[in-house]
Amino acid sequence: MAIHPTAPAPQSQAPAAAAAPIDIEAWTEQATAALSSVTISVAPSVPSTGVTLQIPLDDHPVSRDASAAQAVRAGYVKRREPIRRDSMKSREALLKGKEGSRRRQRWENDRLLSNPHAQPPQPHDWEIRPTYPVRNVPYYLAPLWDTTFAAASSTRKAKASAAKQTPKGADNAGKVPKELREKLKRARGAKSLLENLETEVRRFVAGWEDSEKMRLEREAEEGIPLEPDSEDEEIVFVGRNGMMNDMRSPRTSGEFERREMLLFESPADDHGASFGRFLVHHIGSYYGLRTWSVTTGNPARREAYIGLKDAKLKSGRKLLTHSTLPRPLYGLV
Repeated sequence: MAIHPTAPAPQSQAPAAAAAPIDIEAWTEQATAALSSVTISVAPSVPSTGVTLQIPLDDHPVSRDASAAQAVRAGYVKRREPIRRDSMKSREALLKGKEGSRRRQRWENDRLLSNPHAQPPQPHDWEIRPTYPVRNVPYYLAPLWDTTFAAASSTRKAKASAAKQTPKGADNAGKVPKELREKLKRARGAKSLLENLETEVRRFVAGWEDSEKMRLEREAEEGIPLEPDSEDEEIVFVGRNGMMNDMRSPRTSGEFERREMLLFESPADDHGASFGRFLVHHIGSYYGLRTWSVTTGNPARREAYIGLKDAKLKSGRKLLTHSTLPRPLYGLV
């Protein structure tokens, strides 16, 4: 065991240095200079680092590799995959459906699996554009349309509308209107009233035609021309003896004694009589005659008249053919 001699202690130490006094003013200047060089600013924000966390629906446990000998010694048996109520595999199988089923066909058609000509969408397929063909309309040709084609179009429409309108007057003679058929079906006893009124009209028309035929035959025997130049013209015949014979004009009074006839009358306040006047107007339209209604007398009475039209009176020789009357109206409705 070695013993080392200790160093002799100094007999006297140097006196402690006297404490230097602190200069307050110098320290204040140094501290002020240090603080002025320090800047205070907000610390820059640290960019957030997003982490995507994906939790698989199917939990597949990590299987440890084991040799065949260790597996036999440990009694290792491969376990079946656990049956889960919900898993990605079951979802995909549910979407696809069974092989050959309608669902499987729809799933394959949606994904164009059986189409050999299927192509992935191109970038221009995602452009926003109309699916219909765009036609540039030349609006500068509008004045041409207004001047030429618009006039032709209006003329064509006017002709079409005129053709669709129901003919009136003589053109409507011999036709049974649909309105009359419908009203006679709903009204009781209307057919007998129609028959009575029409019988009077047919008698009036037949009598007028007979009188007109007799007048024409008489004028033909007397030598009066069939087509006078004027209605009020007087024809002067000079005989062999030089005597002048003034013949009356063919349009004198008494030629048409019966141009109109009162067919139906009723009190003015009888609202049910309007149906009778309705039948009178339709009968006149059927036979090509003129009909009108007037209110006369005291107490007031409503009278429905039927008469010959002016065109037929002025040129009766041209229009009158003495043809048979049309079928009775009451036999057609």
